[in-house]
Amino acid sequence: MSRPAQLQLSRLRQHLAGNVVVRAHAVDLLIALLSRRSKIFRLGWGDEEFLAGLHGHVSHANVPEPISLTWHSSENLADAVRRNGTFASPVLHLPDAARTAYLRAWTRPQNLCACVLLAGSHDEGYRIRERVFGSLVNRGVDLYLLENPYYGVRRIPGGVPAITVSDQAMMAVAMVMEARALLGWLRPQYEKLSVAGYSMGGHMAAITAAVTALPIACAALATGASASAIYTRGLMSWCVDYNRLAGDPERHVIAKDRLHAFFGAADITNFLPPLRVDAAVILGCSRDGYVLRAETERLHQHWNGSTLRWLNAGHFSALVTSRKALCDCICDSLAAL
Repeated sequence: MSRPAQLQLSRLRQHLAGNVVVRAHAVDLLIALLSRRSKIFRLGWGDEEFLAGLHGHVSHANVPEPISLTWHSSENLADAVRRNGTFASPVLHLPDAARTAYLRAWTRPQNLCACVLLAGSHDEGYRIRERVFGSLVNRGVDLYLLENPYYGVRRIPGGVPAITVSDQAMMAVAMVMEARALLGWLRPQYEKLSVAGYSMGGHMAAITAAVTALPIACAALATGASASAIYTRGLMSWCVDYNRLAGDPERHVIAKDRLHAFFGAADITNFLPPLRVDAAVILGCSRDGYVLRAETERLHQHWNGSTLRWLNAGHFSALVTSRKALCDCICDSLAAL
C-alpha cells in the first residue's frame, strides 16, 4: 500500500477511534474512504405514502401468485448448463423499467439441490456471485441468481444514484417476493431448496426464509438482524446524503433517527424464525466495518437452533479470501434438511 494511502487510513482510524468500526479490515476502511463522495439517497426520501405503510408488506399472509418463467437462452458450458430467463414480478408497484424479473441459472442434470442466490448492495449483474459461488454447481447445488430491481438490466432512469429511500424499500420487498415466488416454482423440481445471499442479499435471504411457508435452508452471509446500524453507524453511513435527507444541517440527527426506524421495519426479529431454523447457517466477518457483530449475534439469537460461524475477514476481503467457506455455508445448510 502506498504511503499516501497509509496516511489516509491512519487518519480514518483516528477519526473512528472509539467508534464501532475501529477494528474494521483495512480493505473496508479504504473502500469507505474512496466511496464516501458517492452519496446514496441524494434524491431524498421518495414516496412518503409508501414509506408510511411499509410495515406488513411481506408476510405469510400475502403469498404471491405462481410465476410463469420463460427461458430466453441456453448454453452448455463444461459440465453445466447456463440459462437466462425472465418472469413478471409479483410486485405490481415497481416502475416499468424494473417490473420484469431477470435471472440466470447454472444447472447440472444430476443435481438434486438448488439455491436461490440474492445479490448484495450495488451488485449489478451476475459476475461477482458466479465467481464466489459458481463452484457449488459441481458440489450438487444448482444456482438461480436473481437480478435486483433497480440494478443492471432493471435500472430506472438515472441509474443507481437516482434510488430514493422509498425505492430502496420497494427493492427489498420485491427481492423477497420474487425469491419466494421462484422458490415455489422450483419446489417440484428438487429434493432440497435453499435461499442465500451476501450482505444485503443475506439479509433479504433471511427474511425470505422467514416468510416462506416451505421447509427450506438458508445461508445468511455477512449480515445481521437489521440494516439500521449499517446505514447509521457503520462505514456505509459515510455514503448517506444526510444533507439531502435532513434538508437542514440542524436536523441531521432527526434524519438519522428516521432512517434508523425505516430500516427497522425489516428487522428480522419482526418475523418468526424459518420453519427449518436448524437448516440455517449465519456467517459473520469479525473485522466487518459495515455489519456490526452485535447485529449478526442478534440474528443468531432470534433464530434459536441456527448455526453461527465467524470468518477472520472484512466485509469485502471475505469475498476474495474465503470463497470456499462461503460455499460451505450453503452446502451445510442444505445438508441439515
